[in-house]
Amino acid sequence: MPKRSPRRQRSRRPLEGIQLRTPSPQAQTAGTGTGTPGPGTVRWRVHVGGRVNSAPYVTDGTVYVTGRGVWAVDTADGSVRWTNADAGLTGSPTAAGDTVYASGHAPHWGTLLALDAADGRPRWLRRMNWYSTTQPLVANGLLHYVNGSRYLRTVDAATGRRRWRAKYQPRVWGTVSAPALADGILYAAAKDGTVWAFDPATGKVRWKQRIIGRLPATPLLHDGTLYVGDGLGPHVQAMDAATGAFRWRTLLDSVGSVRTTPAISGNTLYVGCQDHRLWALNATTGAVRWHVTTDGPVDSSPVVADGTVYFGSDDGHLWAISAENGRVRWKVKTGGPVRSPVVADGVLYVGSRDGYLYAIEASPAPGRPLP
Repeated sequence: MPKRSPRRQRSRRPLEGIQLRTPSPQAQTAGTGTGTPGPGTVRWRVHVGGRVNSAPYVTDGTVYVTGRGVWAVDTADGSVRWTNADAGLTGSPTAAGDTVYASGHAPHWGTLLALDAADGRPRWLRRMNWYSTTQPLVANGLLHYVNGSRYLRTVDAATGRRRWRAKYQPRVWGTVSAPALADGILYAAAKDGTVWAFDPATGKVRWKQRIIGRLPATPLLHDGTLYVGDGLGPHVQAMDAATGAFRWRTLLDSVGSVRTTPAISGNTLYVGCQDHRLWALNATTGAVRWHVTTDGPVDSSPVVADGTVYFGSDDGHLWAISAENGRVRWKVKTGGPVRSPVVADGVLYVGSRDGYLYAIEASPAPGRPLP
């Protein structure tokens, strides 16, 4: 067997790629106007070394995002706290306590890493045979993780040691749905269109149900109902989270695919679709209420806050629309397709495939009514 090159050997070191930084000169204001900041004003933006393909994670004054590696950025001014070039692929990182968890990469295999939230240095690493493009899920001392293999894996969050694994999907190419947890049940949607419910502590199967379509998106769990998009088609389905029984199925008047996780507010479900539209459905019946059209596929999962729905489009804009009727309130243009946003303390954090992480004013100025 030929020897591996020195460069390849060096790339396996778990500490390689860590860059501890002072506040970044790339953090810059790119506001939409002057004077008192209003909704849609860009507070700052920072280049994260490569295009952003997933949602950031915000906690304790830090936003973690996957660009070229994993980046930890100060929410106040966009200064970079640290980066780790060995962690991060395309999936979102997640944080719990003083640890950040992310998928990683190395020659010929993928990795799962636990990083110190203070400086980004690895605490433990597990080598995997497949890459992951999804966000790890951490709860009750356990980390639940999926990648392109057939298994849902659960490890000890503190040590990375295996607790259990379950074979739940075929080994075929395609997108992977991240696991979801609610009310003591762990859910995973397989690439063949089967939704599984597990006991999160033991991996015991509670139920499984086949939905319409394949390559489903990550489910949304809300108030005892599981909502999931088709993945390769325009179906949206609601299931009883305890039993898997169908509550309703809606076929959108569309030729696009629903590849995103829905959002919900009140009795309205919001769903992004590759037909360039964001759809609003009755969450109880699945009936279509309205839709709003953008100039590109909506591969961004929406988020709802204070009566406004925020979502990205491949047309390069972050959109803000009325949660009641879909009326456009404002939109901000970036240099590439916009990924899924998150909202924290009145600020939107969102990545774009132009390589920037943006912090955008979400809340109206005091006393200023929304349109």
